[in-house]
Amino acid sequence: MTFNISRKPFNDIKVRQAINYAIDKDEIIKGVALGNGTKLGSNLSPVLSKYYQVGLEDTYKTNLDKAKSLLAEAGYKDGFETTLSVPSNYPFHVDTAQVIVQQLAKVGVKVKIEPVEWAVWLDRIYKNRNYDLTIIGLDGKLDPYQILNKYLSDSANNFFNYKSDEFDKTLKAAVTEVDDAKRVALYKQVQTILSNDAAAVYIMDPNLNVALNKKLDGYKQYPLYVQDLSTVYLKE
Repeated sequence: MTFNISRKPFNDIKVRQAINYAIDKDEIIKGVALGNGTKLGSNLSPVLSKYYQVGLEDTYKTNLDKAKSLLAEAGYKDGFETTLSVPSNYPFHVDTAQVIVQQLAKVGVKVKIEPVEWAVWLDRIYKNRNYDLTIIGLDGKLDPYQILNKYLSDSANNFFNYKSDEFDKTLKAAVTEVDDAKRVALYKQVQTILSNDAAAVYIMDPNLNVALNKKLDGYKQYPLYVQDLSTVYLKE
């Protein structure tokens, strides 16, 4: 779930952290994905194990008292109202939104769900960045830079409106670093920066579940949304 960080109250890190503490990722994974998902702490999949920063998924363990305290510190002791815009063509995201509404209500944040058509989401939310909150699945890539560069301050697809000089400097350093170990460390560092800044609510990496006829074999899964049927064959 992403924040429009340029819009109040999400421009306040305490509000973003409070919402992270109010969200129960395990409940969402169990209820929406039927347990078929891996809890996340940053915008990188554990599939990229070389670069993935382990442990960030526990940065914001569900803590309603902590969430309420942070909201009070930010000036929202009684909570606030906001709108969660969700692409209506993705039932998975709509179901996730419904659970989040119930969870945030426990800390006084009243959320109205706004279902939007996919074309509207792409134009108003993604392109023009006109929204409060939204839920979306972000593309996976094999290169961590191609995943994380959307958070660069000057990125055209930074629809979060996230800006961090530290993040920009660290990610750009990762691209030019020739020492592999140092480059890996930099990619892990930028994930920690995103987590500490509560740049979004990183919920889960959903499993890709495939059902095959028992007569078929040779199917391979990839860490990308690709269906390669050229290797599939019929067993006699």
